[in-house]
Amino acid sequence: MKKRNSILITLFCLTALLLFAPMLQQNLELFKFDQLTGYKKPSPKPVLTYNTYAVGTFQKQVEPYLKEHFGFREPLIRMYNQFAYDLFKTTSNKEINIGKDGWLYHTESALHYFGNMESWFDLSNSQVHDNILIQARCLSKLNTILKEYDVHLLTFTLPTKSFIYPEHLRKQQVGDTTFNAVPFLERQLDSLGVPHINMIPWFQHLQDTTFFDLYYSKGSHWAGGTPLAIDTMLRAMEQIGGHPLTRIQVGAPYSLNDIPINDKDLEMLLNLARPLKHEPIYEYPVNLLADDSTTFPTVWFVGTSFYWYMTRRVNFDALFRFRDLLFYDAKFYTDREQVSFPADNFDYLHELLLHDYVVFFRDGPQYYTDWWFPGKSLISLCISEERLKEKTEAIADSLVEAWKEIHPEYKRDNYLYSAKMRLYKNPELFEELRGDGLPTYRNPRIAQVLAERDIRADRTWNFLIEAKAKNDSLDVRTLFMTEANNVLNGKRLNRDKVFFTTYDYFDLLMEETKLDILRHQKVSRTGEEVCDMALNDIETRIHQHAFDNDTLMIIAYTMDAIVKHLGEDKIMSSIRDKAEKRNVSIDKAFRDDALWCLNNSNGKQRQIDEDMLIEAFEAYKTERKIRSNKKSMASIMQKHNELNLPLRVVMNRDIVWIQKNSVKQ
Repeated sequence: MKKRNSILITLFCLTALLLFAPMLQQNLELFKFDQLTGYKKPSPKPVLTYNTYAVGTFQKQVEPYLKEHFGFREPLIRMYNQFAYDLFKTTSNKEINIGKDGWLYHTESALHYFGNMESWFDLSNSQVHDNILIQARCLSKLNTILKEYDVHLLTFTLPTKSFIYPEHLRKQQVGDTTFNAVPFLERQLDSLGVPHINMIPWFQHLQDTTFFDLYYSKGSHWAGGTPLAIDTMLRAMEQIGGHPLTRIQVGAPYSLNDIPINDKDLEMLLNLARPLKHEPIYEYPVNLLADDSTTFPTVWFVGTSFYWYMTRRVNFDALFRFRDLLFYDAKFYTDREQVSFPADNFDYLHELLLHDYVVFFRDGPQYYTDWWFPGKSLISLCISEERLKEKTEAIADSLVEAWKEIHPEYKRDNYLYSAKMRLYKNPELFEELRGDGLPTYRNPRIAQVLAERDIRADRTWNFLIEAKAKNDSLDVRTLFMTEANNVLNGKRLNRDKVFFTTYDYFDLLMEETKLDILRHQKVSRTGEEVCDMALNDIETRIHQHAFDNDTLMIIAYTMDAIVKHLGEDKIMSSIRDKAEKRNVSIDKAFRDDALWCLNNSNGKQRQIDEDMLIEAFEAYKTERKIRSNKKSMASIMQKHNELNLPLRVVMNRDIVWIQKNSVKQ
């Protein structure tokens, strides 16, 4: 009897555990699981109130929220996905097409190969045909207009995996149309003189010459052949721009058994319980070849996730002076992808004219969808803000009449958004942009952007604006635009009121030297090695007296002397009083006084010699170490706040203390 009771109690406890374990996990998160791969907009957490319950809002929100947050959701979904994949070679992820031999494809890639894109996007042949004609005309006009401002456009079609390796696709119904957007677009661009590369046939030929696959079986992007594709892109840019660019030299391919996670992106989207069997992936070792005639342009890339695979395999810092990325017309990446923001209110005109090249790329399936870059770019160049607003309002008014009964919930903003999307998709809704002729009107803001381009091209001016942005905690992009307006309107220039020290200028020299090393070294280096080489190079140039007559270095050293003088305790009390009276920070008051002293030095030019620069450079190296150490910077900031001293003064005092103590040791 006791044994039977024990069994019943055990079964009851196990049943209770199974029933309540998900609830406990959901609320207490007792176990940590890897997040599922893929993006889905999270459902809002429901809030129970009398009103939300009465109108049914709470009930509608509860179900999707619980589906996303029930306990043990991740392992249970992975177990189910593994079961479906192992037994039936299926997946609930509609983005994935499971091929033969363990190969995976994007669904759109497979549909494109079998001619089913029109049905997938619910489009007719004529709709796709007409849309491509409009986009090709836009690109043609865009190409011609950009040349007026010495900007060069290059377009290319990415190699679609299904067309390179169709033998691993499972058979499916062939579409009832033979229309293929890629060759049709290519013919249009060729006839209109738009520089274009179709990489599909090129990769088809290339894969016949390699013993390894150019695509990884579990990934959707190019892999081994990426450096060769980048070199092809550079040669095309070189041809249309007329200036020699860096050449890519590849060595013998080597195998890589530890597959980078981004190369198996399709497998990650399956969200399986255990990893699939992997074959090695092959990479080319890359050398970059540059000489004194090589140029390093600025480039605006407009494209897809293939871009990240290019930057992973070839160092873009060594190819371009700077580059930006517009990712899927949705997100803008700048400052070597270190800064990003949504592209909702993105200034197309600004980016089009600030770069030497604009490189626009899509894969085959994406030519069947809406692509706004050509239309938005053409509008930005040829339509004023006033005219755009007028046309947008007119289209929105027509949509109100057509949709007011179908969408009674729509507000004015909804109609304005839809109107803008129509214009971006088909800019020929503007009468002045229709047909094959080149539009004659230009956006009046072009003058301001060209003025900014001149500022950025001037090394000294560019440095001064960036130094002001950094030291005054200002947005650098806004500051450049302000300076361009100052030039056009005859106002006082920001470059004439910039606080900077030898630290700022040595930092610029370090960036320039590191890039020069990356561009001209035939062997790859680690980040630390490149930094050490740059520091040694600058020190060598100091000994060679390369900076004795450098105007910026002389000003920076003069500012160092002024800063040390103002940092004395008897003067700091006066600066604190000024900061309090003017209601500004101690740093702002300190920089203003330093600038006043510099500008009122009666034009005296301080002489600098090797010993002075070596002393300043040693201080720079010490400050680099301080800034790279979180604890050291936290200590600096604590003193800055507690003592109410300018950050520059606190930093200088710490540098002196460190140097004295290191000498004693």
